[in-house]
Amino acid sequence: MPQSNSIPIASEIMSQRVHTVSSNDEIAEAIRQLLRKGHSGAPVVDGSGRLVGVLSEYDCIAVLAQAAAERWPLGKVSEHMTKEVETVSPTEDVFALSTRFSRGRHRRLLVVEGDRLLGLISRRDLLRALEALEARTEHRHSDSTYEAIEKRHIKLD
Repeated sequence: MPQSNSIPIASEIMSQRVHTVSSNDEIAEAIRQLLRKGHSGAPVVDGSGRLVGVLSEYDCIAVLAQAAAERWPLGKVSEHMTKEVETVSPTEDVFALSTRFSRGRHRRLLVVEGDRLLGLISRRDLLRALEALEARTEHRHSDSTYEAIEKRHIKLD
């Protein structure tokens, strides 16, 4: 966890255990995995572990809606995933992350270095970090001269 006087950064608040799917996985199986695990999406990696996209609920809904009239969806994850993925650096602070979350529809942001997935930050991870920062900031508040004199007078009364 970050030191009491520092602003938390992505690498300090991210989850490192991230469920991923392979770009070569069958889309039907990938959707089943997400449903079984209760995940709303997953990063997509290629055979060498590079981040190549994300399979989101939006992607899955589109696949299943199209398949509803036909049959269970066919194809690979790579054919249905979102390829343009907004990622963050492990050094981005919580205020930069807040801006990213507030500008988009993201449920999670992927933390990458180069093309390697390091972790994931959910909105809830960010909320916890901001609340902890606020609590630390509140405890660091030093009294103004007026407040110190007022407290001393109360003690004397």
